[in-house]
Amino acid sequence: MKSSLVSYTHGILAVLLAALFLYAGVKKFIPKERPVNPKANMAYIESIETNNFENPISFRLAVKMLSTSGFLKLIGVIQILAGLLIVIPRTRLLGLVFLLPITLNIFAFHLFMDNQMDENVETGLFFLVNLLLLLAYYKKLAMLVGAKVKVS
Repeated sequence: MKSSLVSYTHGILAVLLAALFLYAGVKKFIPKERPVNPKANMAYIESIETNNFENPISFRLAVKMLSTSGFLKLIGVIQILAGLLIVIPRTRLLGLVFLLPITLNIFAFHLFMDNQMDENVETGLFFLVNLLLLLAYYKKLAMLVGAKVKVS
């Protein structure tokens, strides 16, 4: 009973994580209508001129640069690919491995650039769920890196 409960929990968490990152990946390709705000643009220019990159200006400036460069679209493709791989049980391990550096970077980006407690907890939770789901595959991952695992 315990192993089936763990199996169901693993499957549900995996599907939820996959759905979240499928949504996040698709959302990166939907154009956003943003009204031009001259005051916000002046705040960016002023922070660059005075070399004063405090939060949230530095965070917003970094996100703006990443989105205009097309880098976030690449991340979106990886999120969609990882989400699709996670949904399929046979390829779940590969999807979780693809998603691990993405979740780590999202967490680190918010922790060091934005540092808002609610977003740190949210992104840290995604990273933690990814790690917990990978723990179910520790024997396969250990064999991948050449560690000796006692198979029972």
